[in-house]
Amino acid sequence: MVLLGAVALFAAVSFMSVTYWYVNTTAPLVAERIGNQTGGDFVKADTYYDPVTGVNVLRIYVTGIPGEVLNLTDVLRMCNSFSKPIKLRISRVSLLQDYYPEVYIKYMAVKIAKPATATDNKVVIQNEVAVDTTTDFVTLAPSECAVFDVDIIIDAGAPLYKTLAAYQINIEKVPER
Repeated sequence: MVLLGAVALFAAVSFMSVTYWYVNTTAPLVAERIGNQTGGDFVKADTYYDPVTGVNVLRIYVTGIPGEVLNLTDVLRMCNSFSKPIKLRISRVSLLQDYYPEVYIKYMAVKIAKPATATDNKVVIQNEVAVDTTTDFVTLAPSECAVFDVDIIIDAGAPLYKTLAAYQINIEKVPER
């Protein structure tokens, strides 16, 4: 009974950042890029308020090149604005929308790159299906940021300049007591 009460208390103080990730395609670049590839070429984001659910949603658009492996660093940062440490994890990955009957997203991993303290630090989507939907928690000190990276492989036959699928990937935050 005590354990059930502790679980209920833990659930009551956690809160969720809802993110929707849209996977798009583009033509191959003429020149290869080295280092951080997120300078606006492969990742864009915007926010909106959904009056039906009452949720603020961060939409992230990840653009991949069909047939290539793309490793995007520093795609998203979630920072601790509290005066106490918080625990953070990626949780509850689910498909929002599949735009084609063909399977074009061969592999996608969203991972907590920093701090690198979690044993299980990534969620995985394989053949457009979420197969690993939750990470371990990492602890962020006040003002510390978690940095998220994305690895993606899109089928070589995917159509260019199209959105292939959309996923909801929640980021759960729990203040420490």
